[in-house]
Amino acid sequence: MKTNDIFILVATALFSYLFYRQSAGLNFLLFSLLIVLLLFLKDKTLIKRSAWLAVATGYLLSAFFVFWWGTTLPWLANLCSLFMLASLSFNTESSLLIAAFNSFISTATSIPRFFSGSLKFTQGEGNSTSNFTRLLLFVVPAIITLVFVFVYRAANPIFAKFVDQINLDFISIDWCIFTAFGFFLLFGLFKQYIIRNINEADGHSPDNLQTITLDQHLLTDLGKTLSVPNELLTGIILFSMLNLVLLCVNGIDVFYMWIANRLPEGITIAKYLHDGTDTLIISIIMAIAVILFVFRGYLNFFESNKWLKSLAYLWIAQNAILVITTANRNWWIIESSGLTRRRIGVYVYLLLCLVGLTTTFIKVMQRKSNWFLFRKNAWVFYAVFIIACFINWDELIVNYNCKNFKELELGYIDRGYQAQLSHTSLATLFKYYATERKEPTHHIQVFTPQVVSSMYASYERLKTHQAQAGWQSYCFSKQQNLNAINKMMANNELPYH
Repeated sequence: MKTNDIFILVATALFSYLFYRQSAGLNFLLFSLLIVLLLFLKDKTLIKRSAWLAVATGYLLSAFFVFWWGTTLPWLANLCSLFMLASLSFNTESSLLIAAFNSFISTATSIPRFFSGSLKFTQGEGNSTSNFTRLLLFVVPAIITLVFVFVYRAANPIFAKFVDQINLDFISIDWCIFTAFGFFLLFGLFKQYIIRNINEADGHSPDNLQTITLDQHLLTDLGKTLSVPNELLTGIILFSMLNLVLLCVNGIDVFYMWIANRLPEGITIAKYLHDGTDTLIISIIMAIAVILFVFRGYLNFFESNKWLKSLAYLWIAQNAILVITTANRNWWIIESSGLTRRRIGVYVYLLLCLVGLTTTFIKVMQRKSNWFLFRKNAWVFYAVFIIACFINWDELIVNYNCKNFKELELGYIDRGYQAQLSHTSLATLFKYYATERKEPTHHIQVFTPQVVSSMYASYERLKTHQAQAGWQSYCFSKQQNLNAINKMMANNELPYH
């Protein structure tokens, strides 16, 4: 049996042991450490590859924060990191997007690829062993052994008593399906299926644009259809019109936000704040796409493209202003109605938009390829994804809303929303509840009976989960929050429900 096959079986066994009927916690950290170790043992030269090391670091960091927080964000970051890391272990020169795509295709096709091995017998390969045959080499002896165990159990009461003391309750249809899922997932990750055309295009596409001559351009479909002066004129007209429209949009926002400091009649603050924020973010992405289309080929090298580039730079700058006004609009929402995950997400999206606009500016100025944009942005986006795992966002939301509730301009807070957040903010929420219970009853109450009931329901679920969870599911934040709430109850700061 090949070393890679042994690694797959070892990883599958640990996957089943760590994750079956368990929640996210310590199991993610241990499993991630094993995967990194196995990939390194498979190819020790990976330690010299900066891209592999960077993703391996992100993979282990996200796994640590799954153990620390036990929330969805680090779990997703860990899964994405695993897919990219597995593919980079086979091709360290691959870009992040292509690496993730390779692993996705590899896992999606793992079942047919595993069984198709049994069909690939050709003359002269009589000694080769298919994947299916390798599986039979383990399954058949195991089944026969189990048959004899039951026979001996029936024949010998002492042996039967010994066998009955062995707990095999975990072996069930559910366990078999779960383990098979883990096996085929790991089979796909450890035996990558590479789509040659896509990977060759990725590998042969440099960050810098290759110089295109006029003769080469005239051989393309666009060159045959549209002359270079006309293409340039079209680009200038396009960017001129887009700049004028965006100038009006930005001018209106700047006037009403910072000069008039009021809204026009008929426009409510709720409508102005909530409507169109997502659309504005999408418009920035569309703006980047327009620039990529215009500067995809010969116009990058045309000597008379000064006006076109200047208008493109102005367009990028105006989109940066749009990011700022959208961020300010989002801040108005937070000041009036409190902090939420979605409103935090808007700032993350806007940050990524700024990164995209910056790399687009570099692409136009330094004649970079579109591949450059995708590669660099993918690394920045991945870094932001991992860094976001460091922060307890739900506790940040609860702290901000409960501290600022009575100072909010509209005096409004979604009380139920606070109680629906994850366990990472539950102890903090109970702390504010304990503080509010000491205040005079005529004060505005954040914690209505419905909110308190929801909080205690979350507490009971957390307590039940921690009592039933195995060591594999141990999560620092869950235990910490449970201990903090229990301590407040023991000190009579909170009533028992």
